[in-house]
Amino acid sequence: MAIRPLVGTPLAGCCTVLSVLGIVILLALGLAFDHGADVLTGSTKSPKDAHAVAQQCYRAAIVYAAFVGFCGCQIGMNARHARGAVRI
Repeated sequence: MAIRPLVGTPLAGCCTVLSVLGIVILLALGLAFDHGADVLTGSTKSPKDAHAVAQQCYRAAIVYAAFVGFCGCQIGMNARHARGAVRI
């Protein structure tokens, strides 16, 4: 019985690239909120607890990192499946 990949290589590659971009953006936003950037926290409509917002950005970046791991595994599975090396 062979294990088959869930998604194709192009989709897994696209997911990996978008997830890495998401991680970078969320980490930048988290750092900006953590350091109280006036652009993000200086308005009356800004969140009151900037540290809590930063923590949520970091948690969301962890979710994106899990997607990078999953999609990276899918790319590897597709490469192994293409040459017939995946067996249980």
